Amino acid sequence: MISIELLPVLDDNVIYVVDSGHADGGVFVVDPADAGPVLEWLQQPGPTGAPRRLEAVLCTHHHPDHTGGNRALREATGCRIIGPAHDLERIDAATEGAVVGATVTVCGLTLRVLDVRAHTRGHIAWALDDTVDVVIRHGHHGVRAVEPSLAGRPALFVGDSLFGAGCGRLFEGTGPELHRALSTLAAENPASLVCCTHEYTASNLVFAVAVRPDVPAIAARLARFDDDCGPSRQSIPGILAVELATNPFLLALTEPDPVTRVFDLRRQKDTFRP
Repeated sequence: MISIELLPVLDDNVIYVVDSGHADGGVFVVDPADAGPVLEWLQQPGPTGAPRRLEAVLCTHHHPDHTGGNRALREATGCRIIGPAHDLERIDAATEGAVVGATVTVCGLTLRVLDVRAHTRGHIAWALDDTVDVVIRHGHHGVRAVEPSLAGRPALFVGDSLFGAGCGRLFEGTGPELHRALSTLAAENPASLVCCTHEYTASNLVFAVAVRPDVPAIAARLARFDDDCGPSRQSIPGILAVELATNPFLLALTEPDPVTRVFDLRRQKDTFRP
């Protein structure tokens, strides 16, 4: 039984904690902005009753709201801290690098390393092809809730490269790099969970409706947003197939001159005011 649980942290970040379900209690976390919620979660017994043991931290990029808990977690548990090999010097407390195109095994699970540089020059995503049995959402203003409709899917831990109905700002990357990053993610299994690290979906959908009024599915997604979030008050992780149908940045990949179109949309979003 593989489970993914969200820990809300800061204003709109989430930390993903992944339990492999193995008898040894091994778990890993993705993009821990703060160590506190993770250390508290580790005190709870796992599904098998065994004490939880943090084996690794997986980082998508170097920003402090994705690595702020690294050092304290390393000191408290001795865990591995794994980040992009080509940008490892900026991953706080890193112990090893992950090479783009290679795989990394943690807690008996194998994850592929995807190159999605654009938001930052070192950004990677982690692709878990094993299906996830249990997904637990927990928003900043909601309650912990199991989401059966999200079970039985592989997972993409995308950091800030892709969001619900949006994508990350270009802090260090270029338009062509953004196009390549989004194309890389769009080519993954459409059933995949999109495990992004910020809850921005509602505001992104407002922008999406404004720039793509010709796509009824976007307006419909915005209209049912609160119902889709449910008691957790959380919309992530989402599903890649939904993003392919309603995310204006992914829709732009099929338009004429997609490189220019994606870059122009990102510039529009940077200054958008509803």
